[in-house]
Amino acid sequence: MSSINLFELLGLIWKKRRFVIKVMVVFLIFGALIAVFSPKQFSSKTIILPQISGSQGLGKKLGGFAKLVGLNLDDNGKNEIFPTLYPIIATSIPFQKEILSAPIKDEKTGEMIPLTEYLNSIDLKEPTDYVKEYTVGLPGKVIGLFRSGEEKSYQLQDTTIVVLSRAEKEQIAYLENHVKVAFNDLEGFVEVSATLPDPSVSAQLTKHVQILLQDYIIEFNISKAQEELEYLMERHEEAREIYEEKRNRLGQFRDRNKNYISSISENRYEQLKTENDLAFNVYSQLANQLESAKLQVKRDTPVFTILKPVSIPLEPAGPSKIGIIILYVFFGLILGTFIVLARKFIPELKELITAPKTQ
Repeated sequence: MSSINLFELLGLIWKKRRFVIKVMVVFLIFGALIAVFSPKQFSSKTIILPQISGSQGLGKKLGGFAKLVGLNLDDNGKNEIFPTLYPIIATSIPFQKEILSAPIKDEKTGEMIPLTEYLNSIDLKEPTDYVKEYTVGLPGKVIGLFRSGEEKSYQLQDTTIVVLSRAEKEQIAYLENHVKVAFNDLEGFVEVSATLPDPSVSAQLTKHVQILLQDYIIEFNISKAQEELEYLMERHEEAREIYEEKRNRLGQFRDRNKNYISSISENRYEQLKTENDLAFNVYSQLANQLESAKLQVKRDTPVFTILKPVSIPLEPAGPSKIGIIILYVFFGLILGTFIVLARKFIPELKELITAPKTQ
């Protein structure tokens, strides 16, 4: 096989420029058709400002850096998710599956349908997906024709492992490209956006993702305080029942012995009164702790300020028809050049492989 000379390759491409141009024209026509028939995309977004609690001591000094990496340096041991982690939460599989079940109003019928049903009615492929499918993905597409069309199903005992169907996987991949949650570390706000062919669905989905994200953050941030509150509520209820029982026993004893005084009755009365006072003190202390726990839940509940509410977009955000055509022409240039070079070097490569080896 002869050595590769760059100028020789350029000369070969220039010599075969008519073939390369023909391939580019084919891709130009193909790209123009894709651009014409590609549905318009409407983008809706909202901007929220999450509350971030302050830090003390070392956490206060390093708070800025800690928040950028999503850490909590507070020494009070409470749970907290900083906005830097919101985009990671939004791309998690459980969160995406929650989005797929979002109720969406169908403007044509007026009925509420899950988002997954709406996604089944639209083309989930991007214009570039067709290029990849029929260029670099063509061998895999041919191999797929000989594979069984049956989809394997898995039954797992471990419920913490998420199992996705092929349809869910495709829809989640589509959502990852069309639903965005971004944190602006300079201004401190979070932007939630959704881009879909239907402007109304785009706005509805943006609102749903915003609410779902807020609920998730609130649930996580107050989980520790909520568990403590529930524990204190149970103990408070038990203490109340014990106190009422002791109080009733003391009252009944006083009613039975109000006209009878003896050393035994006085001792019994003092015993019951001591038990009643102790039960009341425990009940009172738990009542105070219960109120403190309720206040702690409120303190740990993050507050979200809506800086820009969701609105239905009026103008399409894309796709850029000129950009699609340029992209397809570029792929045509690459493919045409590759074919020209392959025609030159494949015969030489075959000759090199089949040539007998010298001893």
